[in-house]
Amino acid sequence: MPHKAACLDKLTFVGPRPHSCPAFLVCTLDLDRIVATRLVAHVDFHESVSSTSDRALALAAEGGCPLPLLVLAERQTAGRGRGTNRWWSASGALTFSLALEAPPATLPASRRPQLALVAGLGVCEALASLAPRAPLALKWPNDVFLGGRKVCGILAETVPGTADRVVVGIGINVNNSVTGQSDLESLATALIDHDAIARDLTSVLTTVLDHFDRRWREFLAGGLAPLCDVYERYALLTGRFVEVELPGGARWSGWCRGIDEQGQLCVQSGNELRRIVAGTIQSWQRDL
Repeated sequence: MPHKAACLDKLTFVGPRPHSCPAFLVCTLDLDRIVATRLVAHVDFHESVSSTSDRALALAAEGGCPLPLLVLAERQTAGRGRGTNRWWSASGALTFSLALEAPPATLPASRRPQLALVAGLGVCEALASLAPRAPLALKWPNDVFLGGRKVCGILAETVPGTADRVVVGIGINVNNSVTGQSDLESLATALIDHDAIARDLTSVLTTVLDHFDRRWREFLAGGLAPLCDVYERYALLTGRFVEVELPGGARWSGWCRGIDEQGQLCVQSGNELRRIVAGTIQSWQRDL
């Protein structure tokens, strides 16, 4: 691979490895292909890390790495989800975080919650391209579902102390089957559980990065509005009766009418349509 040396300045390898063995050869991911993607300016790779998002937040706050920064780990021991949720990570999963930069005029604080929707759309489209028959769906605000169970979780955060940096953490169940795991099987799934195909993790990751890169650029250029119609093609909740827990603990139930151009979930109860900025879906109508 003649261009490998040119990529070394884009890569930080964290963790033990034999001195005579290049970082590219000690993991199941082809880091050379990953650092060559258009989106990524630098890759921070770990064999094991507590949380890729925590690492990305710290590096983005320090400002020492060029952005966009990809923090990537073969194993994550304390992945975080929304609130107090934790992301289960096992061998065969993809766990990574992207630290991104955008001027406040382009991505004001009011629009940053929409980033989880944009990332979800990019992931969903990428997985659809890899598994065309997979019944994929987007569950507002930050999950990708496959066959009615969660296959991907997303967490978008602002880098503390900055006005122009955000981190998007993404966990995708690819080859880490949950079949037979009673505590997970009813809630989660993996691509391999859908079609019994063991996929090359590098190909999955680079496909996700490429699709996200496209939607991220569109989002920066035109906001969420141009993406709403595409999002609705995958929307899990639209047309279903839902119950949403709002910040503070109050609940709102009604028929989901989709998302608006600000990424708010529109839920109608009787004659009242409520636009929900933030909340947790407690239940939804499973069958239409």
